[in-house]
This record gives sequence, C-alpha cells and structure tokens, in this order.
Amino acid sequence: MAIKKELLKHQLTFLKYSLTVLILLTVIIFNCKTFAQAFQTLPHSANSSVPDTSDPNEFIPLSQFTYAGQRRYTMDGSLPRLDTKINPLNTSIVGGIYLGAIIWLHIHQQNAWWSGQRGKFHFEEDWVSALQVDKAGHAYGGYITSYVMSEGLMASGFSWNEATILGSAFGFAYQTYVETEDGFARDWGFSPSDWYFDALGPIFFLSQHYVPALQNITPKWQYVPSEWTDEPVINRPRTFIDDYNSSTFWWSLDVYHILPDNLKKYWLPWLNVAVGYGADAIDAKINPNGPPDQLSQRRYIIGLDYNLVKLLPDGGWFWNWLRQSLNFLKLPSPAIEFTQSGTKFKLLYPFRIKFGDLKF
Repeated sequence: MAIKKELLKHQLTFLKYSLTVLILLTVIIFNCKTFAQAFQTLPHSANSSVPDTSDPNEFIPLSQFTYAGQRRYTMDGSLPRLDTKINPLNTSIVGGIYLGAIIWLHIHQQNAWWSGQRGKFHFEEDWVSALQVDKAGHAYGGYITSYVMSEGLMASGFSWNEATILGSAFGFAYQTYVETEDGFARDWGFSPSDWYFDALGPIFFLSQHYVPALQNITPKWQYVPSEWTDEPVINRPRTFIDDYNSSTFWWSLDVYHILPDNLKKYWLPWLNVAVGYGADAIDAKINPNGPPDQLSQRRYIIGLDYNLVKLLPDGGWFWNWLRQSLNFLKLPSPAIEFTQSGTKFKLLYPFRIKFGDLKF
C-alpha cells in the first residue's frame, strides 16, 4: 500500500510539473517566431512530379515539401505553411495527445525503472552498458521524438521551419528529461554519453532539413522479441524501450535517389541498402537448450531494406502520412550478420528459416 501511495504521489507530482511545463512551452512557442525566422529554409530537392497548387504567399510549394525527392505529407493532410498561423482546435487536440503520451511514458518508465530508486541527483558514466546498443537507441529516440513533435506542430499551424526547429528542441528536451530522471536513481545516474547521443538524434533530424543530401539516410528501428528468434532474453524487468537483445538499429540508404539518371533503370526504386547494429545476450538469462558460448557479443549487419513510401500504394492523406511514418521502422529482409561467433546469412533477418538441415 505504501509503495502504491508513493507511486501515486510521484505521478501526481509529474502531472503538476507537466502542466506547468506545457504552459511555459506554449508561451515560448507563441513568442519564438523571431528566433525561427533566423533559420530560413535552404533550397530543398524538387523532384516531385506533383503540380504546385498551393498559394506561394502562404504555403510551401508541394514540389519543395519533400524527403529524399519524395513528396511529404502532414499529419492532418494540410499544406505546410510558410508562416505560422496557429489553429487553436488542432493545437488543443495535438497538445492533449502529446501530454497524454508523455504521462503514459513516464508511468511506464516509472514502473520499469524508477520506482523505489529515488535518491540524490548524481552523474554516472555507463559507456559500457549494453555494448553501446543503448546509445543507438538514445539517438533514434531523439530523432523520432523530434519527428513526431514537428509533425504535430505543423498540424497546429506552425510553419515548416518553426515546426522543425521546435520539434528538434522538444525532442532533445524530452530525452534530457528522461536522462535527468535517471540521474535521481540510486543504482545508476545521469550518463553524459547517453545525453550526447540524446542530442545526436535531434541534431541529425534538424540537419536533414537544411542539408537535403542527408535525407538519403533514414534511421530505422527493428524490434523482434528475442524469444521469437531463439536468442537469450534479458534477466530483468522487460520493456520494449530498452530490451536491447530484441532491438537492432539501422541506417537505410536510398540507393535509387542517389544513382545517376542513366543508372536508375537498373535499380528498384523501393529497394534500399541498410547497415545495422545490435547485440546478443545483454543481461541475459542462460538458455539451457542454447549454445554453450552464450556470451554477450556485438552484431554488425548489412542487408536490404524497403522504402515503404515507394513500395506501398498511394491513398488518402492519413494513409500517406502513416506510410511515411512507418518508414522509420525496419522490416525483416535478407541480410548478412557478422558476430564474434561467425558470419550468418539470414533470409528474413533476424529470423532464421529452416529448410531441412539448412538454415537461412
């Protein structure tokens, strides 16, 4: 009972602080236009065949609202704005959804990590943790948070520039908040290296906006529970966020977009090449039926990938936006894995498919 009361106390305290921060951020947002205008958009790629039907004085031309040459879509189907014009209804809806998501994530992490750990704030470097797979996770988390935040801001009426800048700032701020909460945990602390990678994701997201060539590289996350692939599972409370035995982080290259025009006919438009990084047997339970050398080891992977924006068919505005967002997830595909134990070819990485005595 005492533990439940303590947990409720922390949740109510967090809710109070969240509402305070939301109010402060709202004030900052409505007064940040001058700051954002200092970062005027550099010329973007304009390979889209979609005709420009937008008002050049109010909206970004569709031919410029692209990612790696493909047309982008907003969360609510609206056109991206040149200048901020707040939509109060959309802002209220998006703000409520985001606040609810943040509270849910806080409770989720409180139950998994922070409950019963509260102590004095301190720093503790953990570079060796999870063979640095967690560092890739921090960078990816910062990138995706920045993307989701910026999409919500555009749907709320913020200009493309301001939404990208503020989305990146919010992505870094949220990651910093999580790391700060870790700093109060007795058994670990605020890790400087984690924080550096927290910043790397939002920085890369913002850089893609101003350096379109970087859009040819898309960060992706692949999560397949390790028991599905006969790999060791972690020997501690599991959450999908930090189950690094089950996660692989990828960087997917849009080969078709970077090929010269005379070579594009030799490559499938939706086929990418990706490199990935993961690890096995981190904090793992020993599998009595598994191999005798169940050691923690790094996984380096190179494989094929699917560009879902090009592979899946066009549809309504929400489907197109969802297809665009799902492209940050990695699906099983042929790959070669390099580990301390040897080199393996997997037909649908990370799964191993058996054909008689053969495994792929």
